[in-house]
Amino acid sequence: MDARKSFIVCGVDGSPAGRKALDWAFDEARRRDCRLRAVSVWWWDGLHSSNSTSPEEARQHAQEVLDRVMDEALAELDDPPPETERLAVEGRPSERLCMAAVDAELLVLGSHGHGSIHDALVGSTSRHVIRHATCPVVILPDPRHAERELKRVRTHRRQAAAPGPAPMF
Repeated sequence: MDARKSFIVCGVDGSPAGRKALDWAFDEARRRDCRLRAVSVWWWDGLHSSNSTSPEEARQHAQEVLDRVMDEALAELDDPPPETERLAVEGRPSERLCMAAVDAELLVLGSHGHGSIHDALVGSTSRHVIRHATCPVVILPDPRHAERELKRVRTHRRQAAAPGPAPMF
């Protein structure tokens, strides 16, 4: 495979789930011998755009998050990293990620796991990407939610395996 032409796209947002996705994408890019395109998406509408006071500030924040997360991930790699590309782009995350991955082998995202109420009200980047991406999509769970779910399942198993009260004769 020609590594100059093939690439994996990974959404980078600074979240624990996003970092897990980036680590996974680095491993997969090395395994496939292809490039990794890390994409951070920003937007500014003057009202609801985090703490940014201008479009330039929002763009700069997205670039800083992308650079910080990529630098941390690269510093922790044991093996030589694949060739990487960093993009901070403006727009709706789901649409811009699909555009960045139009010719990609794979698109990798971390799930924020907001839950069904949030997804019904706000919409889900993951759901949109799964429906509209032109390549396969991998969604990795948020490590915090995964750990909570593991604890819940383990507790349920222990309770199911615990002996009940002694029968009364």
